Amino acid sequence: MTSSNPAEISSSPTARAGRGLPLWQAAVGSALVATAVNLIVLFIADAAGASLTLELNGKADDIVAGGVIFASFVPPALGVTAAAFAARWKPVLLRVGQIVSGALGVLTAIGPLTSETDGGTAASLAVMHVVVGAAGVMGLEAVRRGRNA
Repeated sequence: MTSSNPAEISSSPTARAGRGLPLWQAAVGSALVATAVNLIVLFIADAAGASLTLELNGKADDIVAGGVIFASFVPPALGVTAAAFAARWKPVLLRVGQIVSGALGVLTAIGPLTSETDGGTAASLAVMHVVVGAAGVMGLEAVRRGRNA
């Protein structure tokens, strides 16, 4: 039996599931999720025997946890924050930011796939790029839902 009482409907768990987050929670949360997932990808790649070394300008550059943390946290945190502030001027910029974030995640994944490194390293770096892009999309979706709630 369902209730037609609005107070009972709004307090149901499914009604709360669609609510968004404030900007700071969406930005930090999406950055933390991207960082955690990318560290897991790094550790899996290391355990699988990937070299985790890129050759940049003739020098070998190792991929380490500190670099993964920085590269996974900063872009979604700054991107979600910048897009949300821009959306105060033009609300459509939240959706534009989602499209840009997803596109950048996929497009920048091409770089590791075409680099001079082993397949495990290239695949793990490509996945990390896509994860950062997806985190930005999800963070902006949380902001968008928070504004519509």
